[in-house]
Amino acid sequence: MEPLIRIHGKSQSRTALGIINAYLKLHPDSTLSDLREAFPKSLNPRGIGEYLIVPVKEALKHEKQYFEQDDELIVLKSGQKLALLEIWQKEDYDAICEHAKQYGIEVAEMQKTDSFEKGSYRLEYLNDFVPPEEVAPQTKKKRKCRWWWLLLLLLLLLILLFCFKKCGWCGDKTKCDVPTASVVGVNPTDSLNLVKDLGDNISLTLSDGSVLNFPKNSSEYKLISLLNSDSANLDESVIMDRLGFETGKAELKPESEEQLKNVAAILSTFPNAAIKMCGYSDNTGSDKVNLRVSTQRAKIAADKLIGLGVEASRVTSEGFGSQNPVCPQNDTDNCKAQNRRVDIKVIKK
Repeated sequence: MEPLIRIHGKSQSRTALGIINAYLKLHPDSTLSDLREAFPKSLNPRGIGEYLIVPVKEALKHEKQYFEQDDELIVLKSGQKLALLEIWQKEDYDAICEHAKQYGIEVAEMQKTDSFEKGSYRLEYLNDFVPPEEVAPQTKKKRKCRWWWLLLLLLLLLILLFCFKKCGWCGDKTKCDVPTASVVGVNPTDSLNLVKDLGDNISLTLSDGSVLNFPKNSSEYKLISLLNSDSANLDESVIMDRLGFETGKAELKPESEEQLKNVAAILSTFPNAAIKMCGYSDNTGSDKVNLRVSTQRAKIAADKLIGLGVEASRVTSEGFGSQNPVCPQNDTDNCKAQNRRVDIKVIKK
């Protein structure tokens, strides 16, 4: 069959996902059953279980590694999301590549990934092929454009009305100045904490002369208050409010760097203090997986502090899985996000 889509992939698993998504470009109305019928053998590799690709809710029940980020999921037209339970083995990968040819899907030579580079794939359309879902009538585009313009106009009117009620069209600029804080916005589905308003930024000069900048209601301020207090309870923990990890991984997000540097600087001014980094998760998935991920995250945070100059003897770490939730209901995205966290526990002052 004449090729209509060519897959350019890095890593076997991502290339295999590219093949399945290419099939969905050709047959956008396909269901999970249709996929399993279209790839009867290559979606059922040996030793994996009944199927390799399953609905996300079913994937959460498995303890094996599976891919769950947005660019690693297969999303059907119905909105159903499918996840990959396990990485593809060589024989299974070769099978799905060969199988794809009968549908007009061609796989280019797979590129190698650099060290620590995440795999990926790219679809190239051939022979003037355009996916059916990407062919839209011009009239629909115009109606959509007008709809968005109406929304933008309504939003502008609401902003002007608010400004008028607040400070008379901002004639008095002292009334219209809104204090801001350098707080990192957090998506509750892919991070540890749901960050709320932490107040204005403040500057604090430490005993060694260094100056730190952080929000008034932040973890740094609470940690300093705890270390300064003679009567503070050492059982009290400080939640890291701007510490984030990649979804399902023990990999720190870049925006976590600032808070960890602040904590390291604070500890340098309290040379007798010792802390424990305590990792927690929500109640999604098995206890075994939650304990492993929370332990890894706590250790990553502790290792980062040590790398920033804190003596290793002063920093320990431990994971507690889904124990001690700060939002006990554990029933919404917001609630679960608050429970995925790392706390600082002062064990010595």
